[in-house]
Amino acid sequence: MKKHIVRSLKYLVLLCVLYVGLVWIVYLADMSELSVHPWRQIEAQLQTSMGVWMVIAFVVLAALYPLFGFMRSHIEGFDAEKDDVRLFNAMQLYGFKAVGERDGVKFYRAESPLRRLLLMGEDTIEVHTTANGIELVGLRRTVARVAYQLKAYKHNSRYEE
Repeated sequence: MKKHIVRSLKYLVLLCVLYVGLVWIVYLADMSELSVHPWRQIEAQLQTSMGVWMVIAFVVLAALYPLFGFMRSHIEGFDAEKDDVRLFNAMQLYGFKAVGERDGVKFYRAESPLRRLLLMGEDTIEVHTTANGIELVGLRRTVARVAYQLKAYKHNSRYEE
């Protein structure tokens, strides 16, 4: 539950930063003498009913983000020990490096600090070994990409034998 709240708060901060950034970009692009200072514009917008609905939408999106922003992907027939090189290559292809292993779970994190920042610190992919394959757990967009690559490696491995 704590992780869910932290992820929601991170996403709420991101939405607010994007909103303020867009208001500033519009202000800087306008360059007319009639343009209103961004902080006054934001204050005026938040005092309207549409501003209240925007705040409600931001809070609802942030609360739901952990539910649809993260995923588990199961890859059958993939052995984490036997296919370790393929797993390493897929992770490296998308900018992830191995950072450790605990209780049979391998952890991978984004290599560059910029990528970690863009992923809001949610840059860890966990690789769990299951009875008939592996399971990737993490941010939806990163897990989906790595899982697709691993499935391609698995599909193409039948030509190696």
